[in-house]
Amino acid sequence: MRSSDALRDRRRGGGVWTRVVLSAIVPLAIVLALAGCSSAPDAPDYEVAAKNRATQFSEYGNQHFAAGEYDLALRFFNLSLDENTSVDNLPGIAKSYNSIARVYSAAGDLEEARANVQLAMEFSDLADDSEQQMQAYINLGEVEMRDGDADAALAALERAQEIVNANEDLANAILLHNLGTLYARRDQFDRARQYLEDARAMNAEAGNWRELASNHYMLASIASRQEDYETARTHAEQALTFDKKAEYSPGIAADLQALGRISEHLQADEDAYQYYLRSLRVYLTVNDVSGSVAVLDALEAVARRTGRPDEADGFAAQRDRIREAVQ
Repeated sequence: MRSSDALRDRRRGGGVWTRVVLSAIVPLAIVLALAGCSSAPDAPDYEVAAKNRATQFSEYGNQHFAAGEYDLALRFFNLSLDENTSVDNLPGIAKSYNSIARVYSAAGDLEEARANVQLAMEFSDLADDSEQQMQAYINLGEVEMRDGDADAALAALERAQEIVNANEDLANAILLHNLGTLYARRDQFDRARQYLEDARAMNAEAGNWRELASNHYMLASIASRQEDYETARTHAEQALTFDKKAEYSPGIAADLQALGRISEHLQADEDAYQYYLRSLRVYLTVNDVSGSVAVLDALEAVARRTGRPDEADGFAAQRDRIREAVQ
């Protein structure tokens, strides 16, 4: 996980607090290009223009978020929030806070993620927007999962599911995936698999490659825990295919690492060695310290088993250098 230090330039007051925009601003040319005519339009036109700019900024934010570029994603989501706030667009404000919460959660800053989820809940209630209410509970569930509180996560996701049950148009693949993940952690594998398969079907129909890869990755994890390594390998290979389609480097690295572990279980150490090498290259490229260290540990062990003592020593030395550098 990338460091979230650069994401913390915020100040809070009481209740629904005023957000301070990050000091690092997107180049002015982008803003001017989206702003259109410099003359002040009539109030209704101004509101439409502001909402359009908010939508454009949100789309840019989603693109950077999908690429794992959290700093840039946050900048655009904050710009979207500014535009929505300028015209008191309550549903848009709730959506912006939900987007900002997702960034902080992905970056590992759970305190900021929770604060923004709370704001998303407050504004979605003010707007009576069931879609953003659902998204806020999904985000809260993810934060609680990351924080290790499975019971709180399940309560949040079940509340999101209640909102979906009251409005089937809000069916959400991420909600299904997270429920599947939680039930897998509780060793309720059949129930988990059903949620994940439902999510997979929705993502396949929508062509959502990154989420589809996540579905297959979790299905591979469940199969591995049940010692069905052939099925696990099939799902991990599919996860890799879809992460490559999405050009999502962190997912590619994790998929290759999973294929390495599965190959070890299948007593295919040469395959494991190659998968781990490929995984390491990607982890190093995206500066993922924990992933790099974990794969170097695995590479050292496999290298020694396959008669590569010099390579094993080199992997151990590289791992130690990385650990020393981040202390």
